[in-house]
Amino acid sequence: MQPASITATQALPPPGFVRNRIHASLLEMTGKSVSRAGVSGVRNAQAGPRLAAPSAPELRKRPQQARARASAQALQEAFVRVLIERGYANTTIREVASVAGVGIGTFYDYFGNLHALAAMCISETVKEAERAARRAVQSRRGCTTQEIVDAMLDQQLSHIMKNLPAWTALFLLERQLSTQRAFRRHYESWLAMWRETLESASDPLPPEHIASAARMAHVITYGWISQCLLTMDPPIQEHRLRMDLGLAVQSYLRSLA
Repeated sequence: MQPASITATQALPPPGFVRNRIHASLLEMTGKSVSRAGVSGVRNAQAGPRLAAPSAPELRKRPQQARARASAQALQEAFVRVLIERGYANTTIREVASVAGVGIGTFYDYFGNLHALAAMCISETVKEAERAARRAVQSRRGCTTQEIVDAMLDQQLSHIMKNLPAWTALFLLERQLSTQRAFRRHYESWLAMWRETLESASDPLPPEHIASAARMAHVITYGWISQCLLTMDPPIQEHRLRMDLGLAVQSYLRSLA
């Protein structure tokens, strides 16, 4: 359904009036987001989620007050809940806003579309896991390589297993939406943390091996955990998962000592 045209003899509406009216109508018909900048592409409104996400997810505006921050956080938590239940293809802005207990207008105060919210959820979840791992490593500085690496692996796996359905859904969504730029940004951050971890041990590896060891340790850890979550049927045995992961990483590191 195309918007009615405006003739030259009609009084011009305020700037953005037609765009906003089209956007509101499409929300009523589909419950899906349409980028305000691209609302003229009406044919895309019912095409379902595009497999592309912003390379650097940002809030449309930064919530300054506690109530505003709570709304933005509620939207992220609601998105994950709906994602787990329905999958990304069946997730709508209307339902996310309803679960969060806010209006659609509040959604658009902070996120331009569903892709932006999805990218933000992935980014914030990964950052929180990284912060938790850094805290665990910080408490073991000066320990042996084996001890400090065990602390890192324990923290990473336990952090994920505490919210297994969410992580499984987000690992899958990351493969659908993340751009190479976004993926590399998180990847480099984790590599830096692994380098710092290995360097802080009381018996550090030879300096020439630190960079490659950090890369391999992260690749083994991320690959093993994500692939197990995406391919294994529940219940996942955390003890066995941790044992196999530790054997792989620690054996590799010992070969470099």
